Amino acid sequence: MRSLARCLPLLLLLALPAAASAQAARVAGRVTDEAGKPLPGVTVTLVDTETGAETTQETSKKGRFTLAVLHADRAYEIVLAKEGYRTIREPVKVSRGEPVEGSWTLAAGAAEGVPGLDLTPEEIAAKQAAVDLYNAGARAFNEGDLEAAVASFDAALAADPELLEAYDIAAALHLKLENYDRAMELAQATLARDPANARALGVNYDALNGLGRGAEADAALDLLVANVPEVDTARRAYNRGLAQARAGDLDAAMPRLEQAVQLEPALAPAWGLLGDLEIARGNFQRAIECGDQLITLEGSRERGLSLRHRAFEAMGDEEGARAALKALAEENPEAVMMSLFERGNDLFDGNEPVAAAEVYRQVLELQPDNADAHYKLGLALLSAEDIPTARVHLERFLELAPDHPEAAAARDMLSYLE
Repeated sequence: MRSLARCLPLLLLLALPAAASAQAARVAGRVTDEAGKPLPGVTVTLVDTETGAETTQETSKKGRFTLAVLHADRAYEIVLAKEGYRTIREPVKVSRGEPVEGSWTLAAGAAEGVPGLDLTPEEIAAKQAAVDLYNAGARAFNEGDLEAAVASFDAALAADPELLEAYDIAAALHLKLENYDRAMELAQATLARDPANARALGVNYDALNGLGRGAEADAALDLLVANVPEVDTARRAYNRGLAQARAGDLDAAMPRLEQAVQLEPALAPAWGLLGDLEIARGNFQRAIECGDQLITLEGSRERGLSLRHRAFEAMGDEEGARAALKALAEENPEAVMMSLFERGNDLFDGNEPVAAAEVYRQVLELQPDNADAHYKLGLALLSAEDIPTARVHLERFLELAPDHPEAAAARDMLSYLE
């Protein structure tokens, strides 16, 4: 029996999107008092309403501020606060890659709900330093310098471990740089605070998988499937199943592939590998179903027909195999003929003339006037000692191709047989 590795066609890992694909934006503006004068020392805080993460800066002497935003696809609120003035808290719309410019006026009054007013000056300074490092990391990321970005985000977290916004992006960047231990650490720190964080769930699995921690990676992938049932998760499930199949662990591979096609029914490679494994396990009807799914997907019809043909052939359904082979030949006649000839020649060279003759007959069912197939079939039948039928095919070969390079050899054989 051929090994599993030889039974499977070449399959590749599906590429996943870059781990850190967010595009930075910025929110900038000017704050004045009721007389229109610039207001320095205003604490401006941008709050991610999804995670509660905050980015903070104080206005300059001219009342200006600029805050970097890494996740432009989230909802934010801006909070402007200063002792002796009424706090402003309102939503702000951030556009991907586009700066947000605004102006705000603070009225005299009591501040309410001001972030950070209960902190000591040293704590405020540490948090501001962390924000500055975070913003430097965002700029470096936007400029494509991942090493500098990672260093800045790590430094920001060291300065302020409560800077939640930095955890998942730092984890994703460490993953991209293949720093799997650090990526896992940061992803799990994110999940301790936000168990449903989609990016962190993905990074946690990818990092564990990169570290080769199979059982933990499988548990992390199950969490990802349960919480983020999306195309990227389907690709991860497929890749995991592929790795397990290559390692010969079909019992583990099969459920992963089933997960992949349930999450993304258009994931052709998963259907193909699932069908291949079903044939290897003897589940031919399920393999045929996988082939049927492939036929419906753009660009996968030939793969589906091939899978159906192999399944029917393996289960001994000659009629089904012939019909599938005919449909496959209509799809790509040259490839089918080449494959059949190679298979027949291998059998003939391996001293299996009867099996080789059957393959050459399949060629003639598809192309009755294929001269080469008549010649090859004649040779196989001679080796199998079916002389009368061999003569018929050699004679037909000469009728179809009297000037063929093998024509003289065919005539010599016929003369000898007489």
